[in-house]
Amino acid sequence: MPSDLLQPCPGYQGPTPRSEGQLSDALIAELRGRSCANAKLATVEEILAAPAAQ
Repeated sequence: MPSDLLQPCPGYQGPTPRSEGQLSDALIAELRGRSCANAKLATVEEILAAPAAQ
């Protein structure tokens, strides 16, 4: 399994948002992190579902 699939995906790491702009930035960062994680999970699923090479 590729080692990059085992690395964490970044999400929002900043302070608690205090304005609409900061909240928007935090939501976008979380969406990107979740999309990254879901893509990695889908790839792992494909690897695990593939027949074993003999």
